[in-house]
Amino acid sequence: MSKVEHYEVSDDKLVRKKQTCPKCGDGVFLAEHSNRVSCGKCGYTEFKKKEKPKKEKKVEEAPVPETGAPSLFDE
Repeated sequence: MSKVEHYEVSDDKLVRKKQTCPKCGDGVFLAEHSNRVSCGKCGYTEFKKKEKPKKEKKVEEAPVPETGAPSLFDE
């Protein structure tokens, strides 16, 4: 990846697309991996948080009484 692809021009200003290394400073970008971002120069690493899949709450329906059985809900 060339250095030109790390920047973009927005409103006549140069904007960095990738995160820079906090230890090495500007000009050293962090490599993006599936579970972390890391610096190839000094080895600085930040791990990404795992997103837990949200469990859907299952709503249980009241059992249907068999025919002929008295029901508490009938009026």
